[in-house]
Amino acid sequence: MQSSLNADPMPFDAVELVDRPWFPYLCTEVEHWQWNSTGDGHFNFWVALSGDGYLTCDGETFRLQPGMFFIFTPQQNISAAHYSGPRITRFSAHFHPLNGGHLLQTLGSDFNVRGQQAKSIEVLRRRIDALMRIAMRREDDSILAGNVYNLIQELCAGLVVARDVRVDPRVAEAIRIFRDEPSSVASIDSLAKRLGVSRSHFDREFSAQVGQAPKQFLINCKIIEARRYLESSRLRVGEIAEALGYKDIYFFSRQFKQCCGVSPSEYRQNLR
Repeated sequence: MQSSLNADPMPFDAVELVDRPWFPYLCTEVEHWQWNSTGDGHFNFWVALSGDGYLTCDGETFRLQPGMFFIFTPQQNISAAHYSGPRITRFSAHFHPLNGGHLLQTLGSDFNVRGQQAKSIEVLRRRIDALMRIAMRREDDSILAGNVYNLIQELCAGLVVARDVRVDPRVAEAIRIFRDEPSSVASIDSLAKRLGVSRSHFDREFSAQVGQAPKQFLINCKIIEARRYLESSRLRVGEIAEALGYKDIYFFSRQFKQCCGVSPSEYRQNLR
């Protein structure tokens, strides 16, 4: 389905870069990547180039796919995370929009670029490669800004809206709970009831939209959080298990080893 954006002119005719795009493909440093923004003073052109994860903005949750792009406006609250599978690789450029040389504070309610899909991920990658070669050669800022604007303009002129990546609000809420409050989930049955759906319906919808059963997704989130505790805190293994809602430290250790290949204690020792 073609977006209506390509029927209207862009609300800005140039961009002023806040900083230079730092790296062609800004990969996540860790497998359990998570990003939160409480609002910046600039716009952000953000592109997913590979990997599998989720991004929430203005109450909508999107399953990230290669070639998906967003234009985030100032002061938006955005969160994104990677839970399993291929790691997220993304590109972003921070900018201020200009029109006739004047700085714009807003782009209007009709200009909404969230969760939309480039027609060709390979072409998009080549364009970003070329753009980053300009950035790394330290060429004139106006040349770099012009190339960023041209890429945004071309994407918005020919984009296809990726409708199927918008996650159902109840599934999105389950993802949020699994990520932010894993210890609060006593059982998948209780969570389904909390969300107002039957367990069978919840299992079916979550698995279809996420590609993983909710029970396994919850385990992944708990193990990711356990790894964070092991990496950045002095909590004992038993205390970490308790913080994540495990009643049996031995069950927690077995589950951790199944996911990570080593016990929690060995994982921490390997960090030294």
